[in-house]
Amino acid sequence: MNINIDNSELILKPIESSDIDGIMIAINEKPEDLINAMPWIKINRKIKPQIINFVLESEIQSNNGEINLWSIKQNRTNELIGLIGVDTMTHQGGDLNFGYWVKYSFQKKGVATIIIPEVLRWLSKFHESKILEITVNPENISGLATCKHIIRKIKLDEDKFEETILEHQNRKVLYHTYMFPLENIFGE
Repeated sequence: MNINIDNSELILKPIESSDIDGIMIAINEKPEDLINAMPWIKINRKIKPQIINFVLESEIQSNNGEINLWSIKQNRTNELIGLIGVDTMTHQGGDLNFGYWVKYSFQKKGVATIIIPEVLRWLSKFHESKILEITVNPENISGLATCKHIIRKIKLDEDKFEETILEHQNRKVLYHTYMFPLENIFGE
């Protein structure tokens, strides 16, 4: 299901195999961003086959209702500018894990700030889950700032989080996991 973003040039479309080239273009803009967005990527292996597997598996799971993963696209040009979605691979006992990634040339332009509330509203209306997790590397300054902005917007404490240790490229990395209720989000 597409999600149209009001008063915006953005649209969210369910991920599909035709997005692979757009994802690779986005990765090539700033490859080091990939590790923050997709920590499961093995950087010592070829990236494109891993992205192909990810997209094809995600497309199947999305079509089956197991996850929700959208490509963020410019409505006018259909250019892929990022990914956003939820899955059930949680770290602190929530129902859903929330994640997003915006390609470098579109970062710091308010893309995440515009789309995240729309996705959260959609999830609160169409998903039966109760608790959503956002797990962010505190060294990812822009990701942490966006996460805290959303937490403040839904009137929760931005300093309340659980520590999560994830493995990246054979080393343990500390993350912050924020948890919040999905129902009545933004007072709706």
